[in-house]
Amino acid sequence: MTSEARIALCAFFVICLIFAGRQVMSPVAANGVVAKGGQPVGAQQLAATFRFAAKSGAAEQSVFLAAVAAARPEAQRLVAIVDGLVTVHFEHPPGSPIGLTRFDGTDYDVTIDLAAVTAQYGAREASAIVLHELGHVVDVALVNDKLRNELDGAIPTGESCLRGGPPTGACASVQERFADTFSKWAMDDLGVNLASGYRILPPVPLETWGRPLGALVSY
Repeated sequence: MTSEARIALCAFFVICLIFAGRQVMSPVAANGVVAKGGQPVGAQQLAATFRFAAKSGAAEQSVFLAAVAAARPEAQRLVAIVDGLVTVHFEHPPGSPIGLTRFDGTDYDVTIDLAAVTAQYGAREASAIVLHELGHVVDVALVNDKLRNELDGAIPTGESCLRGGPPTGACASVQERFADTFSKWAMDDLGVNLASGYRILPPVPLETWGRPLGALVSY
């Protein structure tokens, strides 16, 4: 074998190894979806949608689904990937004034006192809370640590901590900062005058902040 042939053969094997590595790291799983560094979502879950608890009222379901339907297309796409993993409860969350999302390692429980929120604050506030809680699901299921840290670095710290109050503003956790900003991005709403939320300043423009999320998952 000539030296040129040896070089060509070595190059072929190197290319094969590179493509093999890409297949291992591919975000596309057989019969399903895997986020880049996130949780696998199988075909059955991908084809499913939200499960509403037995006592959920039709009016609350309508408000919840309307919030998702009104979100920017990129946010709807992310939610559509994870909605089959979510069970929604409309009641007062334990230990939480408005909304709570719990993850048991496989599925997500989203609990929102949506009737109270809608009655007290209106549809805009209700949409913000729905998308905030779904932001937690997107975060855990589809966002890896590297991307989460990059997105968090682009979010202003917000107002100073309130003494004796909940961990808002500069004291809010990375998870709450992401969910709060995901909601603003999904609504294309800077969140001015919202009564709920974590007093986190929005990154401007929101479109730039959320651009990495728009291409997060491959089918």
